[in-house]
Amino acid sequence: MIKIEIADASLRESEQIYEARLSFKEKLETAKLLDKLQVDVIETGPVGEAPADAVLIRTLSTTLAYSAICVPVPLNKSSIDRTWDALSKAQKPRLNLIVPTSTVQMEYRHGMRAAAMLPLAIEILEYCVSLCPETEFTAEDSTRSDLGFLSEMLRGAIAAGVKYITLCDSAGELLPEEIGKFIQSVYASVPELENVVLCVHLMDNLGLASAAALSAIGSGARQIKVSSSGKSGTLSLEQFLNVIKVRGETLGIAYNINDTTLQRTSAQLAALAGAGGMARALDEDSGKHGDGEALPEDASMEDLGGYIASMGYDVTEDDLERIFVQFQEIAKNKKVVSRDIDALVAETAGQAVPTYQLRSYVINSGNAITATAFIELVKDGTAKDAISAGDGPLDAAIKAAEQIFGTHYELEDFQLQAVTGGREATGDALIKLRHGGKLYSGRGVSTDIIAAGIRAYISAVNKIIYEERSSQ
Repeated sequence: MIKIEIADASLRESEQIYEARLSFKEKLETAKLLDKLQVDVIETGPVGEAPADAVLIRTLSTTLAYSAICVPVPLNKSSIDRTWDALSKAQKPRLNLIVPTSTVQMEYRHGMRAAAMLPLAIEILEYCVSLCPETEFTAEDSTRSDLGFLSEMLRGAIAAGVKYITLCDSAGELLPEEIGKFIQSVYASVPELENVVLCVHLMDNLGLASAAALSAIGSGARQIKVSSSGKSGTLSLEQFLNVIKVRGETLGIAYNINDTTLQRTSAQLAALAGAGGMARALDEDSGKHGDGEALPEDASMEDLGGYIASMGYDVTEDDLERIFVQFQEIAKNKKVVSRDIDALVAETAGQAVPTYQLRSYVINSGNAITATAFIELVKDGTAKDAISAGDGPLDAAIKAAEQIFGTHYELEDFQLQAVTGGREATGDALIKLRHGGKLYSGRGVSTDIIAAGIRAYISAVNKIIYEERSSQ
């Protein structure tokens, strides 16, 4: 039997496709479902400048029990250092240098020709391997690359110590038999491929990606990249696994996937991907375009009220007036984006004397243990404490706090960004909770990102409790 690995690239692709972008919570849930399905590799988006990118990778590193975490990196050592800092605690970490190898893509994407790209890529790969032995090299647009240059690049990558090589039919134009012949020609030109795991990433533009993947396996591929989002054009996870489930035994192909839960898990993954797409559609309808300007400086209070309502908040007229004053101050100095308005609502709307206050907390977390949290809160002068385990330090802290509250609140979104620079950077956390059909937000600031998240969570809960008491 030929044993193949499955790598899911939907989280990485969700960062590249506007309509498929997922919230922090949706990314975590997607990764947990894929891990439960026993997908061999989960590819994430890159670790950019936004602190939430690193938080996601660190959280996944302590959450995933089965799957390897594969994070793409650019041709930049400082970016690689930032990525490795977030990824290094994972049980199965993998860095993935993704570089186009076709002439047109090298010049279009990087302004470089083959003679300059080759030594730079090899230098960066050697650096990646020095940090992470399980390093992957992805040759984008490899089926349209010059075979001589592609072969030279692959030989250099293998010599640098990479363990995985991915070839991509980025255009999605090759027929199944052409994919098979292409891989055979690469093996003939680069015999060293026998010493690494060869992966293929196929686009399903012609509706033949499953057949092309089978042809690739017959020619020596041992890992197949798929996507559970259904929006990227990459070979579908469910579609490919169903093909192997039906024909795998007769073709002599086996995998590690726990296919007893495939149908249910696929439906859950599709629902998450749909939720992300729905959120993006709502953003467009309400005028929110990612990090683009939410409202212009001359927006009226009525405009602001409509925008806040479209975000899911229900604020009083008094709160709206206070938010509008602060909005005008911010708009004089910078472009106001969606997160600014989230923060204004969190700071201003529904403020009241807090029912619960954080006194202390202790977090135990690492790549070899389940995260646990001890939380001590004060209510009416009396301290109450609880301890809980969770999928990551913040999840454990929230579950411990819920024991004290005696209620579970649905986490809608979690965002984190740095408000100062340097090693002692202050983290600004924003948490949104949904309760009784309404959205409540809380904000927390601390040099400890976990403390910032806990404070934001308690702030949102206090607003819920205050409103429930006021309505009685």
